[in-house]
Amino acid sequence: MQTKNTPPKYFVCSLANQAVRKMLAYYNRALEPMGLTTQQVMSLGVLWQEEGLSLGVFATRAGMGKAAAVTMIKRLELMELVTKRTDPLDARLNVLTLTDKARKLAPKLLALGAQLEQSIEAAVGKEDMASLIKGLSVIRDLDL
Repeated sequence: MQTKNTPPKYFVCSLANQAVRKMLAYYNRALEPMGLTTQQVMSLGVLWQEEGLSLGVFATRAGMGKAAAVTMIKRLELMELVTKRTDPLDARLNVLTLTDKARKLAPKLLALGAQLEQSIEAAVGKEDMASLIKGLSVIRDLDL
């Protein structure tokens, strides 16, 4: 007995993958001369939003597992972009803080993100950009 398979209507995963690859390539071209990767900058972005996070909270907000977060923070420490110290209120926790070197990078790196968003918005229009952001946020929060 043969069953008829229904193909995806939109091929969302393929389209999203292609779009993400294009955006990551944009960032990687811009970041390579600075010796940074997209993942490192995204990790710094979590701390630009709020410093003093524990490693566990950082991992959750960065969307990575604890082991990956430990590896990322070690790399950022070696690059002198992040410091890790014992939480004075709970010695079991380490809190993460940006260094002055990381704070000085923020304007340039945030401008890269703004430039990409402006390019996308110019291509799709403000209304579709708002719909895109809303849709991506919903997909991100789905329990799949």
